[in-house]
Amino acid sequence: MKILKETIDKIVPASEERMKKKSKELNSILKTPDGLGKMEELAIRLEGMRENYFPMKKLVLVMAADNGVEREGVSKSKRVITQYVVEAMLNKKSSINALSKVFDSDVKVVDLGIDETTDTKNEIDLFGIIDKKLMENGTENIVNGPAMTYETAVKAIEVGIEMVDKFVKEGYNLFATGEMGIGNTTTSSAILKVFTDFSLDDIVGYGSGIDDKTLEHKKNVIRKAIQNNNINEKDAIDILAKVGGLDIAGIAGIFLGCAKNQVPVVIDGFISAVAALIAFKICKNSRDYMIASHLSEEPGMKYIMRELNLEPSLFMKMKLGEGTGAVTMFPIIEASCQITKNVRKYPELNI
Repeated sequence: MKILKETIDKIVPASEERMKKKSKELNSILKTPDGLGKMEELAIRLEGMRENYFPMKKLVLVMAADNGVEREGVSKSKRVITQYVVEAMLNKKSSINALSKVFDSDVKVVDLGIDETTDTKNEIDLFGIIDKKLMENGTENIVNGPAMTYETAVKAIEVGIEMVDKFVKEGYNLFATGEMGIGNTTTSSAILKVFTDFSLDDIVGYGSGIDDKTLEHKKNVIRKAIQNNNINEKDAIDILAKVGGLDIAGIAGIFLGCAKNQVPVVIDGFISAVAALIAFKICKNSRDYMIASHLSEEPGMKYIMRELNLEPSLFMKMKLGEGTGAVTMFPIIEASCQITKNVRKYPELNI
């Protein structure tokens, strides 16, 4: 846990002094007070993260891994789809690539546990992936026991931290969180259930587009998983290890790594938000560097936003994941950094 502990020790709160200075600057320019709404709030928060912040290089960092719970039939898609989507990402042919091209950002994919034994007939080429595989076949089935060991969960978090460190050194200073792993709305819902004890009816959604019968089955799978694992509800990493996933752990590391490096990181949808909640439970100050993007269609999303005290800016009925909602926030972040540039100040009139 050396990397994780050192990271936590280096995370400092956003600068209140710089935020107050930015607020004063916004109130001095020729516009209606708070006239630019959430962009003004974002401009203040960004200045708190880093002085005179402006995004130079943008990156969607995707954590990919398979989930053992997929074998319970909780998803419309089979686990081999993880490989197909990741292959498309690596060949710049997925949805996240299409959007990233529009917003001038790069996409990198990290393999934490893609099960490559599931495809025997078709040749799938994952050339170009960042190989950080921790479990060859993905996580274990959470119905039967822990998804992974505590030590593996820590290592997955640390991979996320190390990836941020690497790309910050390469000049990236704005990150979006992405994921790929069939079954991960089930693991995310299980984590949220343990954290909040909300009714499963309130927080479990249709994920990949399952029908009502499968939705009820999905809820029962989550109940069994929580009942069958001896979870320490006060330990976010234990919750993650028992009923979570490698992809979620890696994204939690991204949030912590960005906070350590004092660069903003954008939350995507439900899976990403659960990872943000884990990072927040591990280190409260990490929340200062998180930016909400859209309100996912997954019902549990609104509860996480409330817990993090963050408010999404986009309401687009998105449910895909991959980082597609997060990257859509990039131009708004850039705009927020520009709203005090070359704008006249109020004249001092003697009226």
